[in-house]
Amino acid sequence: MRPGPGELHSDHVVIAGLVSFGDHDVVVRCFARDAGRVSAFARGARTSRKRFPGLQAPALARATWKSRSSSDLLQLVELDVDTRLMDLGSNLRAFGFCGYVAELVERFVPEGAPQPDLFDIVTDTMTTLARRGPRSVVLRAFELQLLNVLGVLPDLSGVVDDPGAPCCAYDPVRGHLLARAGAHSVEFSDAARCAALRLLQGDAGAALAWSDDAGDADAVLRQVSRLFSSWLRRQHVKLRSLEVLRALT
Repeated sequence: MRPGPGELHSDHVVIAGLVSFGDHDVVVRCFARDAGRVSAFARGARTSRKRFPGLQAPALARATWKSRSSSDLLQLVELDVDTRLMDLGSNLRAFGFCGYVAELVERFVPEGAPQPDLFDIVTDTMTTLARRGPRSVVLRAFELQLLNVLGVLPDLSGVVDDPGAPCCAYDPVRGHLLARAGAHSVEFSDAARCAALRLLQGDAGAALAWSDDAGDADAVLRQVSRLFSSWLRRQHVKLRSLEVLRALT
């Protein structure tokens, strides 16, 4: 919900990015539970930490803002940072994982469209990464949830070329699961299909529990990751967070 003229509104936010504005100010890129993806102008944030202590990205916070008559940007009035991500600085890879989640939201979630269910998924993903460390299964679960929210998740109920047969391949061009490999398909086992369904059904904690119980989790997750990575390649988007994660590997 965007505040009316002169009104103050508070919202839980994911701080996805910070953009310097001149010598003193910052534009804060937020994904808010009520307002969706928005930008807020933080006056003096570059020169004084007293006004917005703990301002960093990625982070969780409760923000208070108001409309600006001269701009589509909101005016950030107050920021109360959630401490659950404050220790990420001591684990650079977990920090990089959260940055990857934040950048995906920035790139692919439409601006100004409230997505409270996705907001809850994002915060659950980030807090789990901060608490339990940089586990790849948490990212795979988030990627599947994001594809589902965007309406581009392949049908995981079964194969299209031989209904009832086990899955052995995925066609990223047509977005279909296959019982027989095709010219453009990649390996995608029935175990990967079942794992993807499991990861979609629970939160990040459930994803970790599945990973801990599955004997071949790493191999299965590599196949599950192909659903998102193949879609991402078709978007022709270069993610800075992926470059950071590669540097940290």
